[in-house]
Amino acid sequence: MYLATILRHPRSVYIGFSAALRAPLWISGPRLRSAMQATAEGKTSLERDHSLELALQVANGAVRHLSRSGTAWKNTCLYRSMAQYLVLRDYGRAAAIKIGVQGAPDHRDDHGVTAHSWVVYHGPESIQGGGEHFEELRFRA
Repeated sequence: MYLATILRHPRSVYIGFSAALRAPLWISGPRLRSAMQATAEGKTSLERDHSLELALQVANGAVRHLSRSGTAWKNTCLYRSMAQYLVLRDYGRAAAIKIGVQGAPDHRDDHGVTAHSWVVYHGPESIQGGGEHFEELRFRA
């Protein structure tokens, strides 16, 4: 991240980085469940929010860099999705995390089962997607 960008948009950088720092705390248990049960329905703007886009980019980059530390962070779709979800929450946007699987249910193929997580958000900003080919996992009541 360039110093000039950080100086012009300190709030976006702070929100993105803090979301990346919090992501490992949200990838399991009741916090993950609440993110998966959240609703992505709400007011959305058709105009791009450039400060939100920057915060999402910072969150993704920070997860990527933190994953190299050999500590709690991993550069996976779940960590990136969670960091983006937390950014969107911090900006007051309605979003949800989805986790899905794809593969042969009888495990007869050589490829096994693939898992993926993504963010559901109905705004113009770019987020972690790609869930259209996965069967969504759901919690039982």
